[in-house]
Amino acid sequence: MVEALPDWDSEYDVIVVGYGYAGATAAITAHDAGAKVLLLEKAPETDKGGNSRVSANLVFWPNDILMAKAYFRALAGPYTDDISDGMIDVWATEMHANRAWLENLGMTPFDLPYIEFPEMAGSECVRVLMNGPGPMGGERLWRIIEAAVAARDIAVLYQSPAVSLVKDDCQILGVVTEQHGERVAIRAKRAVVLTCGGFENNPAMVRNYVDGLPRIFPNGTPYNTGDGIRMGLEVGAQLWHMNNISGPILSFKAPEIAVAQWLNLPKGTSYLFVARDGSRFTMEGDPCITGDLHGKVKRHGYWGQQVLPIPIYMIFDEDFRKSGHIGRATADWDVSHGNLYNWSDDNLREVEKGWIKKADTMEALAALIDIPAKALVGSVARFDALAVAGEDTDWGRSAGKMAPLAVPPFYAIELTPAFVNTQGGPRRNEHAQVISTNGTPIGRLFSAGELGSIYSFLYQGGANIGECFAFGRIAGRNAAAMAPALSAAKQLAA
Repeated sequence: MVEALPDWDSEYDVIVVGYGYAGATAAITAHDAGAKVLLLEKAPETDKGGNSRVSANLVFWPNDILMAKAYFRALAGPYTDDISDGMIDVWATEMHANRAWLENLGMTPFDLPYIEFPEMAGSECVRVLMNGPGPMGGERLWRIIEAAVAARDIAVLYQSPAVSLVKDDCQILGVVTEQHGERVAIRAKRAVVLTCGGFENNPAMVRNYVDGLPRIFPNGTPYNTGDGIRMGLEVGAQLWHMNNISGPILSFKAPEIAVAQWLNLPKGTSYLFVARDGSRFTMEGDPCITGDLHGKVKRHGYWGQQVLPIPIYMIFDEDFRKSGHIGRATADWDVSHGNLYNWSDDNLREVEKGWIKKADTMEALAALIDIPAKALVGSVARFDALAVAGEDTDWGRSAGKMAPLAVPPFYAIELTPAFVNTQGGPRRNEHAQVISTNGTPIGRLFSAGELGSIYSFLYQGGANIGECFAFGRIAGRNAAAMAPALSAAKQLAA
């Protein structure tokens, strides 16, 4: 017996929540299987695409299914225990099918050598694809997927965040969305697919689920606020992989800009990173911390999560300030959405803005950033001595990439940990069904993409996008194959 079913404002066979690569793929696949499909997108049309659109747009493609299974198990390591063999089989098979599917949509695959963990079993299978040659990033691949959605009779509603799922005792019947300040109930006759990303712009969720990051900002879309996790919990979904993230990456967050900006360190070498107590805590490099692979670092022979102190300051001298812009390579979000901040070549505009602090002495600089002067002076003096000696016995930074901070004035810019994306969310099975807390699928509810990703530990570049396509197809196929649910009237009569 269904209680308090809403009055439906409209109905579709399949409702997909979130218009990135996973949502687009699920919508395309369900449409091509004969379903009437609605895509719901929280962002305005100008900002559609989520993290997919503003990512490096790389697709991890394993060229051998058996080796792919071995590589995935090696990446997951001790975090494989909640991932079934069936899930790994489907992951490898569908990831392998990505290339042909994308070629059919019009992609021109260009292989990029990008094996991040060559020492691991199965790594020989790794290929990373771009849409044609050129620099990483940009929207070459996104335009292919966007055009495929536009070429089909797929309804898209923008600025329409999903507020809640409509559920009876055992299945999902539809979605309540907010449109222009009004609540609108939309029936899903066959199924709902959640593809609405992670929680990197939800500070409370970050504090609850990710250890050691009380303050962090997204590098990608600011619209990922954990909506799918909240809605999943409300209908009894089991969560997994909530503590696994792609990051943190040291970035800069300006108050005026919605997302954190990636740094593009110039060729100067007279700089170091220090924590609040004035201590140097890592080997600096580009992109910011050398040896960091999507937030994981190998220490004492073991891969683990990168731990960063908060706040962090980059300390540098006048020579470094003159060596080039620190922040020209801003967040992909800004680049793709026309909000690019044009960082000055000499960094002086940023000094005037107050983003970069300036002082004539290291002691005065310490006072500006509330760091103990003795500690900061000591850390800089030791760094200078190591640079002169030509050997970084503390952190192993290359001697050719470090020089003493010898030319005043001195500068400090506060850096922040930032996310590429989170991986956790409602658990799904090999059919892309969302799993309840009792271990059974929640009827007519599927998911794909970063929301509830299969990646539980280490991460190969391009793998989230590959997963978006792979599980987007699985979710779209299975959602469209569901027999239509009874109408509200028939359910009440039953």
